[in-house]
Amino acid sequence: MKLEMPDNNAENLVEAAKRLVEISSRHIITEIYGKPTKNSYMGSGRTNIFADDMTRADMAKRVESFRELGIGYNYTINGIVPRARILENREKIVEELKWLETSPIRKITVANYELARLAEKYCPSVAVVVSFFTEVDSKEKVRQWAKLSNVKTIITATSTYRNLSLLKELVAVGKEYGVGIGLIANLGCMAECARKEEHAIIKDMASINSSALHYGACTFYCMRYLLDNPEKFLQLPLIRPEDLDAYDKIGIEIIKLVDRVQTTEWIERVVGYYLKGAYDGNILDLTCNFSRFNLKKHSNAEVAGIDMAETMQSKKGVLGYREMLPELLSVSIDHSHDLLSCSNRCDSCSGCKNPSAVSYDEERRITVLKQLDRLENEYLFS
Repeated sequence: MKLEMPDNNAENLVEAAKRLVEISSRHIITEIYGKPTKNSYMGSGRTNIFADDMTRADMAKRVESFRELGIGYNYTINGIVPRARILENREKIVEELKWLETSPIRKITVANYELARLAEKYCPSVAVVVSFFTEVDSKEKVRQWAKLSNVKTIITATSTYRNLSLLKELVAVGKEYGVGIGLIANLGCMAECARKEEHAIIKDMASINSSALHYGACTFYCMRYLLDNPEKFLQLPLIRPEDLDAYDKIGIEIIKLVDRVQTTEWIERVVGYYLKGAYDGNILDLTCNFSRFNLKKHSNAEVAGIDMAETMQSKKGVLGYREMLPELLSVSIDHSHDLLSCSNRCDSCSGCKNPSAVSYDEERRITVLKQLDRLENEYLFS
């Protein structure tokens, strides 16, 4: 299976990639995605937090560094807002697309149709990947995107990831147009979320100016919802390293691994597990939302002792609480749980009610739910 790893813009990621490509595996890293250059008129879905924004010249050098390792670069401009519709942005966006045409970057990810069409005109030799933000979840949506001459890959909606029969159909339609189907293995977001579009917009906004937002984190809602309904952790559209072969067998072109906001150590560790095709721990630790790899452990007494009034005095305090929230939740999914045993279509099946597959401390759960309720009422929505 072809794998795509995230670029966190850190200098030491190139060395980590060198170590990763040396791992003996039937899977292979073929691409890396990111946008280390400055976002000012076009969003990228993430902010650059591990280094200063790169110039285009430095970006080209970074692309070449990965190319020397056999890894192509996917320039990720997947903000969901069609900012080229804004006249003061349009000329600058067209200019950036023209630069891409002359650069060593041969692939971009977009999340709105207008940008894909502009890329078709101004950087026609650059392949387009359709972002999962576009929610492609049917054969008809695959056809609509695949008809664009520059679209070569479609990352489908998270709601499709556990439905292998549907994915096989989407793969077949894509092949009719010479378009591959890709998925994200370890996002950790709910497939059915009431705030999905809102959060996609917030991520776009934050990638340009996060300091202007009331708060930047998009995940308080889903983390609180899942903690309130723990069996729904089993419905997350996750792909275990052990399950990569099942997706390869049905013709999935590439599996994307997240996240660009993680440390190089974290990225190397997680990508390594997928390359090896095995991880015998809690699958949630491989996700960007629920990983506890880099977090300080908390006892129940320490969790209960968190001063929420002090936390809510500043945005920094709130974001700090968000960073340690996976450890506070302390939820685990049994490694033996077969995520592919259901298609995530839950009309009639009650299999996710199995209490033995997801584990948590009830006392801790009640404590954190009260903290999150207070955070919502006194800060997030006050």
